[in-house]
Amino acid sequence: MNWETLFDKNESIPANQAKELLASRLPGEFTLLDVRQPGEYQEFHIPGAQLIPLKELPDRIEELDRNRETIVYCRSGARSNAACQILRGHSFSRVLNMSGGILQWQGHRVQGSTNQGLEFFLRKDFDSVFAMAYQMEAGLKEFYLLLKDETEDSHFRKILHELARFEDGHMAKLLAQYQQLPPTETKTGDPVAEGGITLSSLADAFGDQLDSPETIYQLAMQFEAQALDLYLRLSRRHESEPVLHSFYLQMAKEEQKHLDKLSFELDNLLTEQGFSSQ
Repeated sequence: MNWETLFDKNESIPANQAKELLASRLPGEFTLLDVRQPGEYQEFHIPGAQLIPLKELPDRIEELDRNRETIVYCRSGARSNAACQILRGHSFSRVLNMSGGILQWQGHRVQGSTNQGLEFFLRKDFDSVFAMAYQMEAGLKEFYLLLKDETEDSHFRKILHELARFEDGHMAKLLAQYQQLPPTETKTGDPVAEGGITLSSLADAFGDQLDSPETIYQLAMQFEAQALDLYLRLSRRHESEPVLHSFYLQMAKEEQKHLDKLSFELDNLLTEQGFSSQ
């Protein structure tokens, strides 16, 4: 697909092609703009999307970078088409409307308001945001290992061990880059997993669904997508602070790698199940 041609013509792009375009870019290299209402965004949105409701867009236009590729979406494509016209009228030259809107989107979706999860980074329970990020990775690793101890299925145990190793790798990169000792626990005593979710809430919300490798992969992908969304929102909040901005973007890139890896593994699992059932 020639993305340059699409941007040059300022055309709309269907959701499946928008998914391909976003996958070809690194987190932070583009603007994904959601012009729905806050309640719609909180119910579900695409990871990393920046919320500016259509009626607020003219007054908040300076929050956006005119030099970035911008993909705009709403529920069905009508509001986002109007938003694209507004952006082009304000010298945004690389703008695409996602036709069909999020109703046609077949990729990852996440939940929560624009402030979801930020409180863990803002309430200063940790010595630094780096320590908070480390604790989130450690929390999800603990969750996977707890599940591993509760299952007798050897294949399932192998998958959970592999998921825990993903978090080990991320934690090692954090230590290597920031050289900080990890905290042992939050002040609440409840370990926090990626996306700002506590392990107790994970057990309450998903305990009756954790019965198959497929479900675990899907749940892990949801965690990684939530974390990707969180770090991208934090990166925008700290654009005026280069160190933090760079840190959050790097974390987002790591979460994208994890998400891609999990997607690959789930596809393989589903393919194997398809063959085994024939």
